[in-house]
Amino acid sequence: MSRRTFFAALLLFPSTASAHRWLRDTPIPSQDPPPASSSSSYTPAQANAFVGAQHWYESGYYASSGLSSHYDGYFCLCSCQATAEGIFCKGGGVTPSGEKVADFLGVFSETYGGGRWEGDLVAYGTETPFADKFSLNAPGLGANYTGVSQSLQEESFVWRGRMSGVECESKDHCVQACGNEPSFKDWFSECD
Repeated sequence: MSRRTFFAALLLFPSTASAHRWLRDTPIPSQDPPPASSSSSYTPAQANAFVGAQHWYESGYYASSGLSSHYDGYFCLCSCQATAEGIFCKGGGVTPSGEKVADFLGVFSETYGGGRWEGDLVAYGTETPFADKFSLNAPGLGANYTGVSQSLQEESFVWRGRMSGVECESKDHCVQACGNEPSFKDWFSECD
């Protein structure tokens, strides 16, 4: 029982004894989490739909420099694997000039009830680690995301952006980030 429930009961009932009786006799709803997916498992086809290159645009507020508006880069998911709990991906990000931003690990899942997808991504291999939260309609389609830095000093930042969805037009920007990753190479060859 949460502290909030206990104190609410104390406010609702004139005596501590009646509050305790109400708490004892009131069934507590199940705290079981919803299933990881509306289906029994995610599929390789869903995982492969995430693989590829995306163009992103975002605006961010940086503690050290203020607001930066509508800048862009490329999001490269090089490989993704499906499990019963979600789709796990590895990739990287690059600027339009080809400079590596970070390496990424991500996980995506269908929301409870289906119809929407969400994802979480962490960056590593960078001096300014960050995490992004994604919301999208289906694997590989455009997504909105919000990012926050993990450093809490002068380099902290927040941002909000939009992904294009996996697109062949951006494929060349992700070659360096994905290297010879088989899933990415398969996707890349399908673009030609």
